[in-house]
Amino acid sequence: MSVLEWILLLELIILVVSAIFFLVAKFISLSTPDDPMYLFMRSFWKTLLYPPVFADPRLEPGFEVRASDDEGERVAKPRAIGTDRDDEEDARYGRVRPGADGVVHTVHLNVIVNAHAPSDGVVGRSGDALELQVTAAAEEGAANKAVIQLVADAVGVKPYQVTLTKGHYQSRKAVSITGIDQAQLEMKLESVGS
Repeated sequence: MSVLEWILLLELIILVVSAIFFLVAKFISLSTPDDPMYLFMRSFWKTLLYPPVFADPRLEPGFEVRASDDEGERVAKPRAIGTDRDDEEDARYGRVRPGADGVVHTVHLNVIVNAHAPSDGVVGRSGDALELQVTAAAEEGAANKAVIQLVADAVGVKPYQVTLTKGHYQSRKAVSITGIDQAQLEMKLESVGS
């Protein structure tokens, strides 16, 4: 057998084993739909059977290949950045676009949380920290989720851009916010009373 025949035989074996794994994962997904093995195998087979159309590598990232022109050749047309499709993908994958200087900035903010409050909201500034009140109990991360949502709303970013970094089980916490710099944070927090 030649080397090419061995490679083809090896590929065939890999595909058969992958098909068996997919069937097992499909069976597992009946009870657990978000099973990682099933999700991986489903995306593997979808990509194998329906490969994506890749753009000409010489094109810039802001271009995508669209339908053919009059002569049947693929044409790359500029894609508007910031479209709804991009925003949905950014939210799904937790991507943050770089600023004008090409850097994804991250700022840190101290937060003081009062749990079991009558309503969710920003109380104001307390020294170097932002004081919040949440109705959720400090159990099973409910208050932490509310804190992330409140900080995101106060600063004007998406919740996936806010990460709780310190104080998971305490009232004094620290969060990091990606996608804005310190000057932008201070400008957005000016409206919050002290």
